[in-house]
Parts: sequence; C-alpha cells; structure tokens
Amino acid sequence: METLKAVLKTLLFPLSLAGVLLALVLAPCAGLVPPVLAAGGENLGHVSRIQGAAVARQGREVRPLALNEPVKRTDTLVTAAGSRLELTMLDETRLTLGADTEFVLERYDLGRQQGAGAVLLKLTRGAFRLATGELSALRGGPFEVGTPLGTIGIRGTEFWGGYLGTDEVNVLLISGKGVYIKNDGGTTEIVKPLEGVTLRSATAPPPAPTLWSPDKRARAFKTVEFD
Repeated sequence: METLKAVLKTLLFPLSLAGVLLALVLAPCAGLVPPVLAAGGENLGHVSRIQGAAVARQGREVRPLALNEPVKRTDTLVTAAGSRLELTMLDETRLTLGADTEFVLERYDLGRQQGAGAVLLKLTRGAFRLATGELSALRGGPFEVGTPLGTIGIRGTEFWGGYLGTDEVNVLLISGKGVYIKNDGGTTEIVKPLEGVTLRSATAPPPAPTLWSPDKRARAFKTVEFD
C-alpha cells in the first residue's frame, strides 16, 4: 500500500485519476499481463533491472514497467519514490534512472536508415547514470541529453547527471573520452574523470570543470544505486 501511495504522489501525469490508479494497480503484476503497445513506438531496448515501481508514458497511455519490458521511442519514463530503473538499449548503452526521475527517450536513431544516426534524450527531473555502447552505430550523429539548464553531449563515456536536492543541474564524468555541456551562454568540456560541472542558469556560461569531492561523488552515485 505504501508503494502505491508513493507512486501516485510521484506520477503527476496529465491523465484522469482513474487511468493513473489503473497503472498503479497493474504495476506489481505487470509480468502477468500483455504489455500495452504504444502508438507508433519503436522498441529501443528493455528493462534490465528494476527496484520499486516505474512506468512508461506515451501520450495518454501508461505502461507499468517490469523486468524485460521493452521501452519505445518517445517514451517518457517515470520512477516512483525510492525506485531505480536500469535500461539496456539496442546498442548496449546502459541507462540507470534514480528515484523521482522523469526521462524522455525522444530520439534513438542508430543509423539503420539512410543518413547519420543520432540520440536525443531528455531529463526533466531527478538523476541518471549513462554508459554508452557502440557509438559507431550513430555514423557521426550526436548523442545528447537535454536538461532544463543545458545540453550534455557524449563522446563515448560513462557519466552521471542530474539534481542533488537543488535547482542546479550537475554533470560528473566517470570514465571515457569526455562530455561537453552547452547552453545559451556557451560551452564547456569535461575530459578528466571525477571532474564535474554545476549549471545554475540556462543563460550563464557553463563553468570550467572542477574535481568533485569524495562526498559529492558519493551523493551522486547514491541516487542511482540499487539496494
């Protein structure tokens, strides 16, 4: 019962109350019922790990997520309080969402069609960790994560991004070639592992990266750790 209350509090969808309650009731037994097919949604990957409750939203449709459930193009993923969600995408990219997170799979083109591929994801709230897979499938197209305060561009890496209890967006490079962060004020790059950037405005230039303290790194990692 407490889990259902937490999910109801978190999932602030523009839906009728009955629709939300139905999704919550089905969440514990999602594996027993056929998944709802989202209109026009192309499968991009699957749920490889889940703790607590999470749903995928396509317009007015809501699908409770369970282990091995597919995720689709343009899905908005929402996790409940205390929940974690790990996705493995078609190119082996691993995406982990923390609690109270809303994240959109806006575009995930791996270049299977004519022209360069591109990936565009979007963080609305919460926190995430991402380890890229086979970037050659993008054929030179960008791999970016949009946030309310700026866009994170990925060059083959593992990094963490999100909120740490404030209105600031934080980005930490864990390993790999690096990331860039751009907004209306300019661009900065993080190329050294364990350095990060804190964005406080969508219009002020992103600051130069700094080495994060062990305490700040631990706080960030905790947001996406499974129990």
